[in-house]
Amino acid sequence: MKIALMGNPNVGKSTVFNVLTGSNQQVGNWAGKTVERKSGVIQRADEEIELVDLPGTYSLTAYSQEEIVTREYILREKPDVVMAMVDASNIERNLYLVLQILELIPRVVIGLNMMDLAKSSGISIQSQKLALALNVPVVEIIAAKGKGIEEFLAEAIRVGKFKSNPLIDDVPYPQDLENKIKAMEELLAETVWATQYPLRWLAIKRLEQDPEIGQIWKRVPKSTQKNRSLDPCCDIGDPVKYELEESVFLPGETLLQTYEAEGWSKDHFEMAVADAKYRYISKILPEFLKHEDSIKTTWTDRLDQWILSPIWGYPIMFIVLSLVFWFSFVASAPLGGAVSEGMALAADYLVRLMQWFQIPDVLQSLVRDGIFAGVGAVLAFVPQIAIFFAFFSLMQDSGYLARAAFLGDRFMQLMGLHGKSFFSLVSGYGCNVPGIMATRTLEDPKDRLITMLINPLIPCVPRLGVMSAVVAAFFPGTQGAVVMVSLLFISLVLVMFSALFLRRVVNQKERSAFVMELPLYHIPTMRNILLPTWQKTYSFLKRAWTFILVASIIVWALSSYPQGVPMSATWAGKMGSWLAFIGQPLGFDWRIMVAIVFGFTAKETTLSTLGILYGVAADASQSIAQAMTGAMTPLGAYTFLVVYMLYIPCLASVVTTYKESRSIGWTSFGIAYNLLLSFGLGWLIFHCGLALGIK
Repeated sequence: MKIALMGNPNVGKSTVFNVLTGSNQQVGNWAGKTVERKSGVIQRADEEIELVDLPGTYSLTAYSQEEIVTREYILREKPDVVMAMVDASNIERNLYLVLQILELIPRVVIGLNMMDLAKSSGISIQSQKLALALNVPVVEIIAAKGKGIEEFLAEAIRVGKFKSNPLIDDVPYPQDLENKIKAMEELLAETVWATQYPLRWLAIKRLEQDPEIGQIWKRVPKSTQKNRSLDPCCDIGDPVKYELEESVFLPGETLLQTYEAEGWSKDHFEMAVADAKYRYISKILPEFLKHEDSIKTTWTDRLDQWILSPIWGYPIMFIVLSLVFWFSFVASAPLGGAVSEGMALAADYLVRLMQWFQIPDVLQSLVRDGIFAGVGAVLAFVPQIAIFFAFFSLMQDSGYLARAAFLGDRFMQLMGLHGKSFFSLVSGYGCNVPGIMATRTLEDPKDRLITMLINPLIPCVPRLGVMSAVVAAFFPGTQGAVVMVSLLFISLVLVMFSALFLRRVVNQKERSAFVMELPLYHIPTMRNILLPTWQKTYSFLKRAWTFILVASIIVWALSSYPQGVPMSATWAGKMGSWLAFIGQPLGFDWRIMVAIVFGFTAKETTLSTLGILYGVAADASQSIAQAMTGAMTPLGAYTFLVVYMLYIPCLASVVTTYKESRSIGWTSFGIAYNLLLSFGLGWLIFHCGLALGIK
């Protein structure tokens, strides 16, 4: 059985999905899309069920990738039943999506979530009367407390096994609109499309001139070009069987031209259909919903008086983000040190064991100076990353992150960006890859592109970890704190400058309006915090034991061969000598340049590369940084920190930028921009420091 889980954003879908699937989840992207795909397998009564968590969306039009993906899945995959999540505290807007779902598939079960929040807000809903009004089963659930979720699934399984589809009443439209829908239905009834899509829905989409449906109709099989028919569920991507016919006469074109002459444009139909649905919802609401005469002040209202206050909101946000970073970088330091010491002990034990078995020295060096020195230095950051992602999930699930975006919108507008860009930039402090992916929430393609290109200027956790180690070695005590703050300040200034500059480059003239939903506050579940944290941390660990392991071995080989020669004469040394002309004007030795080059593969490998090149075997990151003190002055170290913080994003970020932008040109521009900005600013700082007598 195949079940689709659908609903508006922030209705508790993720909670239900995580409870039902647990660790049996697969996370990826939909084919050809940048939207995340989540699916899981459930076993109930010796039956295997595939549960697909479709992207949260407010409607099933074709204006965003989330809407397109969700609609295409229902139409093409034809799930046995849809579990539609509805926020009981905001039921009117949620039912709009339910009505659209019922136009596509009649087997639907409504999960009425957040009943406790609705009750505390003075809203009373009689679920049985709601079920009668829509002729759809309704199950009351409180997902955050795990109540009703199994009953929700059981009802979905029952409905999915129906031998015939239940009868669903059509939404009544005004008579004039109804006549036009009927006319289009009659015209499309004889076409092959009517056998693939619900006819009434197909007629409405044709009247709305839905662009996605139009693209499918324009693809005509060569064998049937004369009669202009098409099975839309065929493999339309085969160039041998099909070709794109832009001039094909779409069904109903003459009828649409007639309606347009009468004043019924595409937008007119869309507004009329949406208005009719909301009128229908308003008509049936009194049958099952009651509001108390006295409106209660909820906890959300009380908290928002402070959190969204123009006076107190920003200090509160500063305190919250400061605590997140303090726990991520300061409180996690002992854990990181313990991991580093553990790796050092493991390396010593393994090397002694290899010596006992008389393993060749070259393999001992590979284990000690390559694998453990490289990967060990990176694994020391795992506690930082895990804690950061845990706090990020906590803010997101509690509802605070949406408030932070609302407050951040004022600063984003100064840069000409959308308030939702705040999500991307804040996510960048954890990792630039999810930060770039977070631009999917932006509707305007130019806003997305600008935010993608400036995101790598935000130092991620691995970069901040390397930076903090170097700062601690060269600038101890309070001086180090001032230096770290100055680096973050430089980053933010360049983000603002770059955003304004890139607005001109991409020719972004109009600013998008900032409209977003502020969900009710609720206490996050441990599952919703720990599961995403584990998934992201596990992804990082996989990189450490695969990608970074390979990079560490390559660096070890380059720095070890030819054998019996000084480090500067090895292959890595020769690579550094070739790059010396770039590093010398900034006070960098060849080791720093090699580390910068390998830092492109993954920012974590910068520290592992330095650990190998400076001969610090599987030791604490602090020792690696201290080894650098003999290679450069404090001014050189500060210059290195600026360049390292700003230069090319890691390989994963570059690949993600390409996948999200689908443009080699803009991806290459981003790389070149970061290189010029970082080395140019580094050169300026270094020479200004020399001119002022700083060393």
